[in-house]
Order: sequence, then C-alpha cells, then structure tokens
Amino acid sequence: MFDYGNARVAALRGRLLDGDALRRLEEAESPAALLVQLERLDDWRPILRGLGSLTIDPRWAIELAVEGHRSARLGGLLTLYGPPARALVEALVLPLDLERVLEVLRRRRAGESPETVAATVSPGALLDGRRVGAVARASTVPHALRLLGRFGLITRAAAGSLGAAFERDPGWASLEARLVAATSDAQEARVAGPGADADQARAIVAAQREQRVTVAAALEQEGAAAAAELDRIRTLARHDRLAARAHRDPLGIGSVAGYVASVEAQAIRLRAVLARVAGGWSRERTGAWLALERA
Repeated sequence: MFDYGNARVAALRGRLLDGDALRRLEEAESPAALLVQLERLDDWRPILRGLGSLTIDPRWAIELAVEGHRSARLGGLLTLYGPPARALVEALVLPLDLERVLEVLRRRRAGESPETVAATVSPGALLDGRRVGAVARASTVPHALRLLGRFGLITRAAAGSLGAAFERDPGWASLEARLVAATSDAQEARVAGPGADADQARAIVAAQREQRVTVAAALEQEGAAAAAELDRIRTLARHDRLAARAHRDPLGIGSVAGYVASVEAQAIRLRAVLARVAGGWSRERTGAWLALERA
C-alpha cells in the first residue's frame, strides 16, 4: 500500500530545512534578507514566485510562503496513495483543512469579502483552492457546512447536523467546538480499520484529541496567551517524536506520519525564525524553539 508513496516521501524529506539551515536563516538581518535566503532554496523558490503581487511586504510574503509550503506538501501526499492507505493519510492531514475552514469562517464573520478571503486563504489538503474559495463564497454558515460534507471533509450527515445546530444556536464558540468535534470524528472514521498501520494512525489522532482537551482547560484556567504557548510547545514536541520515529517504519504509515510532522514542525520553527529576524523574539527564545529539534 505504501511502497511508491513512501519512496517519494523519503525524497521530499531530504528537501526540508534541517537545524543548521534554520540557524543560518536566523542570522538574516531583516525579513527582506530572510526572504532572499528562502528564494535561494529549491523547495521554496517556486512557492515564493507563485505569490506574485502578494510579496510586496517581506514579512507577509514569508507568512504566505509558510502556509503555501504546508498546502503543497501535505496536499500533495494525497496523490501518492490509493485505497486503503489513502484514508489513513487523509486522517493525518485533515487538521490542516480544519485550520483553513476555521480561518475562512472567522474572516467572513469579521466582515471580509468572500473574494478577499478566497484569494488569501491557502488551500488545505482535501480542500484545494477552488474548494476553499467555494466555502468562502457560501451565502450562509449552514451552506458552508453543507459544502464541507459534499467535499468529504466531514460526512454529509454531520454537516447537516452542524447546520441545524447553528440555526438553533448561532453562538460562534459552539459552532467551532462542534466543527472541531466533527472533524475529529471524521479522522477517527478513517483510521477505524484493522492492522498495525491503522493502530498507529489511531494513536496519532487520539494524541491530537487529548491535546485539544488539555489546551482547552488551559484556556479556561490561564487565558489565551498561555493556552496558545502550551499548544505550540506540545505540538512541536509531538511532531518531533513522530519525525524521529519515521525511519523505523519505512514501509508503513509511520513514514508518512513522520513527514507530515516534519513539515508542520518546520513551519513552526520558520515562524520562530521570522519572529527573531523581525525583532520580536530574543535570540534565547528563538534558540529554545530551534533546539527542540534534537529532543
């Protein structure tokens, strides 16, 4: 099931930024200089060039490039695997799609135009640019939710239930909580089969759900800033563990999980580098985030 895709993943993994490369980027004198360094890298040059007129501000261009890289690499995985492996791979990348949907819905709620949102939210994995645009242009929240069911992010039944619940209770926090739960259910449905690969994928999905519960408790008890910091720290540590174990399973889902984790960890660390270069973080704080790579 995994031979061809995992061979491609092994090649892609070699193009990710290692610790030395990230530390060289950290030495950039400004976001503009950091952008120049990224443009010299084969894996990043096409993504930055594809931004076109959106690259006027270097910091914004780097943010967009980080999201574009996540979209391209995680979305591209789905083309490498057929059934039944594909369902497990979908479960691993669904969190990216959930992020995109939440961003679209939040920005539309804040009053941004459908066209602006459609043009500036990066694709997910299952949700390509066309589908993200369709969700952004949905006339109502229930309509957007029905599209998620049609596109296979969640089941059609779950989409209908979410829409009906929103019409009864249009509270935004409730909507987001229900959508997160429905996406988690969709992940679990995809990893429900037998075998060691499904077992591994189930453990990953369970760890994600457990972390959400922990972060939600921190949000209630300690506030948004502390909860966000806890989420980043735990996410990065979890990704590092998965990436470190990837070589033990070259012919199974572990290799895919390790690559997904490596892409996500790279995005977190690049944002830490950008925060340092833009003057927002100290060298010590940035170094702590980069050092976790060896944990």
